Amino acid sequence: MHKKILMLLTGGTIGSSSKNGVISTDTDGCTAVEKYFGHYGRDTDFTVVRLMNILSENLNKAHWEIIVNYLISASLDDFDSVILTHGSDTLSYSSAMLAMCLGGRLNRPLFITAANYVPYDPKSNAVQNIRAAVVLTDIIKKGIFTVYKNPQDSACSIFIPTRLREADRFADRFSSADGSPLGYVENDIFKPYNSSVSLDDIQNFTDTADIRFPLSLKKDVLMIHPYPSMRYDTIETGDNIGAVLHITYHSSTACSEKSNSALSLLERCKEKGIKLFLASFGEYNALYESSHILVQNGAVPLAHMSDESAYAKLLLYCNSAVSPEAFINKQIYFENWIQS
Repeated sequence: MHKKILMLLTGGTIGSSSKNGVISTDTDGCTAVEKYFGHYGRDTDFTVVRLMNILSENLNKAHWEIIVNYLISASLDDFDSVILTHGSDTLSYSSAMLAMCLGGRLNRPLFITAANYVPYDPKSNAVQNIRAAVVLTDIIKKGIFTVYKNPQDSACSIFIPTRLREADRFADRFSSADGSPLGYVENDIFKPYNSSVSLDDIQNFTDTADIRFPLSLKKDVLMIHPYPSMRYDTIETGDNIGAVLHITYHSSTACSEKSNSALSLLERCKEKGIKLFLASFGEYNALYESSHILVQNGAVPLAHMSDESAYAKLLLYCNSAVSPEAFINKQIYFENWIQS
């Protein structure tokens, strides 16, 4: 029996070709699907819909609105699963946003994937990633997953999308914030890792977040990555900023000197009625003094959460959450890998 899969295209390397040393998105067809048929025959019926056609570094909030609102309103009854192809640069951000918006809402599994090289490059993992999603369609009936084969791996990793971390720039490998993926597909067989979340946990998940639809993300989140001698006094919190997300150093710290610091930025945020959030706090018996000062002065710590999930969660907090304070403290879609 042929599997019926809705293939949603957004562009990215998996939807691109290389000409004269320049990679750009294709305007018609789906090379990755053509390559898949060449490897595996026509064992799957793909219904291809092009939602957009961008390189993912050009992605913005409006693109998330398009994807989420399409899937919220689409009838998926005629399909066994949905595969969304995406660029790798912002794959982790979109994975977090889509999972938080759609987790528990879709009656079919959604597999988000990308490619390291254009599909016709012999080094490309495009076909292997799509194949893993096709294989998973046979055994998974619900849930949202990110599917990607890292370089030098023999298997394709299956990630919880809210725990996916941006690929590093040197080895081009994606990783999971909690240390390991949910599982992997090798030789057309799914094998789970010893994860705190099981496949059944995800398939049985029904506790949807209180989000207003159609999705509208008008307010911005200002995301800050610290570095030594950072000039906090140059950071502007414009009228459209709904929250500030300050990423911390690995010890959950940030500069808290009285002038030109996260503390001075926090004070400016408070004057404008903007909350400043710190991400991510780990398991510590005691906070460093710098962190303690920030929290005591009103900074809100977010615990055990990837940068990408913190960003997605705050965008929803500012824009679409029915009860914002309850939303920020709730497990939305497995983003907190250690529950307090």
